[in-house]
Amino acid sequence: MTRLHFNYKDIFRSLRLGFSAKKIWMMFMGLLIGFAGYAGLTYLAYLVAGYDLLTVWETFRLLPFPDAVLYPFPWYAWVMYAVGGLFFVCTSLVAGTAVSKVTYEQLRGDEFYEAREAYKFALRHVSSVLASPLLLIGFVALVVVGGLILGLLGMIPYFGELLTGLMALPAFAASMFIVYLLVVLFFSLLLAPSVVGATKNDTFDTIFEVFSCVNEQPGRLVWYLATVAVLAKFGSFLLGMAASAAGRIGYAVLKLLMGGRMVDLMSNASFYFKVTLPHWCPEPVRMLLLGCADTMGLHQVYTPAAYVSINWSNDVGAVLLGVCFYVVALLVCAFGCSVWYSGTTLTYSVLAKKKDDKNVLELPEDEAELLEPVVAPEVMKPGEPDADSPTEKPPEPEAKQS
Repeated sequence: MTRLHFNYKDIFRSLRLGFSAKKIWMMFMGLLIGFAGYAGLTYLAYLVAGYDLLTVWETFRLLPFPDAVLYPFPWYAWVMYAVGGLFFVCTSLVAGTAVSKVTYEQLRGDEFYEAREAYKFALRHVSSVLASPLLLIGFVALVVVGGLILGLLGMIPYFGELLTGLMALPAFAASMFIVYLLVVLFFSLLLAPSVVGATKNDTFDTIFEVFSCVNEQPGRLVWYLATVAVLAKFGSFLLGMAASAAGRIGYAVLKLLMGGRMVDLMSNASFYFKVTLPHWCPEPVRMLLLGCADTMGLHQVYTPAAYVSINWSNDVGAVLLGVCFYVVALLVCAFGCSVWYSGTTLTYSVLAKKKDDKNVLELPEDEAELLEPVVAPEVMKPGEPDADSPTEKPPEPEAKQS
């Protein structure tokens, strides 16, 4: 079992624990399934909204976004897009739970815990991971319904104004409670997969643990999660730089022999790998992504070259190379997610020790009893005294009187 310091020093193990081929592959599969479902449902939303899919493809390629400026959506298209986004979030949380389970078992000393077993565990406890945020959303909705009822009563002439004035302070307290629940909801999305992966808790126990971390260790919770986020971003950036350097080396080597054919192939392949941010995206985020792309030498991500069809082999090769670009990009994102969920598992382990003086890495009592050696009972021979029964000493001979 790994011996932790149970302080901020343990959080910096996230980068090392996240740099695992098994965890990166697990997150890659989760992101791939979620990305495929999101893209398919988003294109379906554009289709039911009455837009030409070829036009949408020219704008967004394989990463579509809703854009109310270019393509206004009716309400049913927004619902379909929301389902796609929810599908991506759910698959990411399930994959994160599996990575957290592998990290937890690794910290306990099991370096060979299988990814298949981790995914089975995540699917068995999917209700705890997904229902925890939904239950908090239900609490918020219940308080909002109470406010709507108060608003209906406030419409009554004369009596409504008096009732609103009397209920002003309780209504303010209810609004503050909504703010508190939203904060807990935010941290439950970040921490619930690691809590479930480490404790096997059900929905209510998971929510209780998140509430406990927010109430009793808010400073450490924010500090640790911010540190893990920086480490995850730093790890993704390093892997992205390494992937960009590897691509440049491969391109230079192949260009020595293929010449212009390699240039045409790369230009057509970059046509498929395009990211178009919608107009509602904040400008700082847009500039940050553009700066990262420029640093990695991926200027064509935002402004790819025009596609020039040369022959059928170049067309097929460009498609395959374009798919390779997306695979590499998902692997870079998967590494960042692997670091994140490894770090949140460490964060919860430290916070559980701080607030409850409990080491979650130790075996529970029921599992410890299973690991105790079982001694088979020995077969007694006839006439042999029982070892567990007290043995009677033979009577001592009486001293002879002189």
